[in-house]
Amino acid sequence: MQRIGHILPSTSLGAARWASRICAPVAVRTAHPTARASLPEQLCGPATTGGQRAELVRAAEQLAQAGADAIVWNGGSCGLHGVAHARAVVRILEATAGVPASTVTLGQLDLLRRHGLASLALVAPGSRESAGRVADSCLAAGLRVASVTALGLTTPREAAELPVARLRRLLLDADTADAQCLVVAGTELPVAPVAALVERRLGKPVFDGARVAVHTGLDLLGLRVESPEWGRLFTGDAHAGVCCDRH
Repeated sequence: MQRIGHILPSTSLGAARWASRICAPVAVRTAHPTARASLPEQLCGPATTGGQRAELVRAAEQLAQAGADAIVWNGGSCGLHGVAHARAVVRILEATAGVPASTVTLGQLDLLRRHGLASLALVAPGSRESAGRVADSCLAAGLRVASVTALGLTTPREAAELPVARLRRLLLDADTADAQCLVVAGTELPVAPVAALVERRLGKPVFDGARVAVHTGLDLLGLRVESPEWGRLFTGDAHAGVCCDRH
């Protein structure tokens, strides 16, 4: 049995809501132990503080003891602070647990590169300031940000409890003609139940943090899953095996 461990920030619901349902068709049984680190959603960056490093180590040790074969950090800090910060987090996790690790940000960038997508419409749950910082990280990674939509939500729970019908409309409205895809920052917004519908309406892929976290974990283990009801991310595409952009 292979296990994917997800490390969630202290206040996060994240990928834990969707992982078991999305991965149900995987031939190799995949369990999803979750470590909840006493860390904010947004780590200080680009370096981690001593206390933050200790929490990442503690969470990675917990997942290693649970038999995790791969670990994914679900926090939004890497999107705010960029690739260098994400790689620093990965180095801590891999050195501690002795298994492959990645972050939502690295998995996201790999997916965009893999699909040849260079222009995106960005949707962020929080303030315009935090959305702008995520956009800056995208620009630094060589992407073009066609538009930025900040929803102005103040807590992870407020984002997680946003009605899916309203979120569907917000995602449709956020699209622009010159965006090749939608990127939804963070892992809290309940994009998973509406992703397939939004993709059909727009004719372009949607990449949100929670589903990317699940996909990244599968990628680390060389697994793929056929669950088209959860959107294009889970339609059996072959894995690339490089989602960490090796550090």
